[in-house]
Amino acid sequence: MNNVLAAIAAFGAMIFVHELGHFLMARRAGVRVHVFALGFGPQVVGWQRGETRYAINLIPLGGFVRMEGEDNQGTSGPGSFTSKSVGARMAIIAAGPIMNLLMAAVILAVAAGTGGIPAGPSAIVGTVEDGWPAAAAGLQQGDLIVSIDGVIMPGGERIIETIHRSAGRPLELRVRRGTQELVVTVTPRLDPARGVGRIGFSPEPLWKRLGPQQALAWGVERTWQLVATVGGALVSLTRERKLLESLGGPVAAGSILAQAAGSGPQVFFHVAAFLSVIIGFFNLLPLPALDGGRLAFLLVEAVRRRPLDPRREGLVHTIGFALLLLLLVGLTIRDVARL
Repeated sequence: MNNVLAAIAAFGAMIFVHELGHFLMARRAGVRVHVFALGFGPQVVGWQRGETRYAINLIPLGGFVRMEGEDNQGTSGPGSFTSKSVGARMAIIAAGPIMNLLMAAVILAVAAGTGGIPAGPSAIVGTVEDGWPAAAAGLQQGDLIVSIDGVIMPGGERIIETIHRSAGRPLELRVRRGTQELVVTVTPRLDPARGVGRIGFSPEPLWKRLGPQQALAWGVERTWQLVATVGGALVSLTRERKLLESLGGPVAAGSILAQAAGSGPQVFFHVAAFLSVIIGFFNLLPLPALDGGRLAFLLVEAVRRRPLDPRREGLVHTIGFALLLLLLVGLTIRDVARL
């Protein structure tokens, strides 16, 4: 239950930070914000403060900030979204995804400063994959590999190198499990994709703690690497026509976060940062109703130097939002069925 609560809190924080970016930039630009909401559908809890109503709604599939004059709603006076320059409107729209990327960098910096960053593999068994020699031999998470064929292993890198070059050759592993020592025999299986021997386990990483400045720099660098990873995966899945079957909804994200929470704070931090990057990246895609779609319309307006028909743009975003909501509902149903 604690893992589930941690997952819900983390996912809710990602949505909150995203909408907070839009809200703060809108206020800074002098745009009146009528509603700041987490979730869609009927309101569960709400309160009014100044000109803004804050609400938590029933369907936890996202959130929204409703601004004066957005999507041709309300007036076009000084406090409206449409009265601001193209640059100001682009900044308001882009602030949400940027906040998700900043959140990822902060999470990773905190993880690097508290628990450290991966600094190579250890000699301790982490995960064991079903159907591989390691599982068949009885290796378990937490086992310490002391030697292979009588040769003392100084660390995880030496263990991996030995296994990789021993495809098809039986290896005798001396393993320490708690206060006991035991000997198991495994025969690495050739992995055709990588051309190396594998027994089907991942070692636990060694961790190196960083100082505040190093941790922040590493968090920013790692976030940029994750952005590139997500972009590359999106291109590959699109080319292979596997994008839809690879997508997951809020339930899948929550399940992944809950599993990560059960593996310790470091794994949880890194998975949460990765999901925050995915949310930020996904929202920057140039699709109707997403922030990237709105940015695309504003870019066209900047090139044409005159606004597009707001009614047509509003209609495109309305249809896009309906399709997006249907996609989220469909992904949620599929995720629940897979549980």
